[in-house]
Amino acid sequence: MIELFKQLPRWLRLSLVFPLLFLNGWLLFQLFSYLEPLVSIFVTASLLAFVLDVPIKLLQRRGVNRSGSIAIVFLIALLILIVLGLILIPQIVEQLSSLINSLPQWIESGTEQIQNLEKWDKTQKYAIYIEQSITQLSERLTNVLQTLSTQLLSFVLGTINSILNILFVLVLTVFLVLYGEQIWEGIFSWIPAPWNLKLRTIIRQTFETYFAGQTILAGILSLAQIFVFVILKVDYALLFGVAIGLTTLIPFASAFAIIGISTLLMFQDFWLGLKVLTLTIIVGQINDNVIAPRLMGGMIGLNPVWIILSLFIGGKVAGILGLLIAVPIASVLKSTIDIIRSQQREKEPVVFLEETVKNSSEEGK
Repeated sequence: MIELFKQLPRWLRLSLVFPLLFLNGWLLFQLFSYLEPLVSIFVTASLLAFVLDVPIKLLQRRGVNRSGSIAIVFLIALLILIVLGLILIPQIVEQLSSLINSLPQWIESGTEQIQNLEKWDKTQKYAIYIEQSITQLSERLTNVLQTLSTQLLSFVLGTINSILNILFVLVLTVFLVLYGEQIWEGIFSWIPAPWNLKLRTIIRQTFETYFAGQTILAGILSLAQIFVFVILKVDYALLFGVAIGLTTLIPFASAFAIIGISTLLMFQDFWLGLKVLTLTIIVGQINDNVIAPRLMGGMIGLNPVWIILSLFIGGKVAGILGLLIAVPIASVLKSTIDIIRSQQREKEPVVFLEETVKNSSEEGK
């Protein structure tokens, strides 16, 4: 049966395999949906374990044994969690709540600024049209911003209130750091050799490098943008700086965050929003073009078009978590496909050479 399948044309084999892969993927997705939030907890803990494993390995290379490295990294991570939980997160939530209450005033202020510009317009009919457009735009922006801000605040508060899930993530992260090697060996043992070792290496290197690099970039960008907002004396500097930094975890998302925040500030003060837009773009470009290449290098190796498509599919399938893991998964798939294609290319010349020798021997006879 297998030999008969191999004799079929390549396009026919792919057309037969694709429905099976799609069906298996759909059944797997249904299983994951049924097991929620267990799958999200496990994936989140795995990502945190990948991030923590990077400094652990760095300490091991410097001569510290693994037990000592784990203890040092866990202690630093615990201190960071305490700072986040007791200092930063309450302030961010407070600023977000205050921003929601201030949005109607900001929108009204922006409307007044634009209406003042209408006085410069000499043509009355255009002024009437602009006034109507501004009124409609202001109403829609007010509703949209209030809705988005309320949903974001509810999401943050809901996440904070889910203490049990957070504890599960933290405990599972600890166990994955301590016993992750045995777990991954058991999982990849089901895959035939040599792909079990190849896939394990690709997945580990890709996820560790990607999320460790993205986490460092997010921290650097958050601090830099907070500094910019403080220098410009912007209200909610901590909230806006952290928001732009966190969006760095998703490719291209920080640009939308910068534009959104700058536009929002323009309603309060047009020139302040313009200054924020200019400086945040400069800081973001330095982060993307100077710091990021040194941390990430060419690790992803994906065309921007494929990155956008992977983000769309990841967000459609798994929401925010899907957006976070879409790019490294796409990178793993690309690396795997490249290996398969390189192996096929290595075999093709051998087959061609065998056929050439065979034809030459037949002609000699």
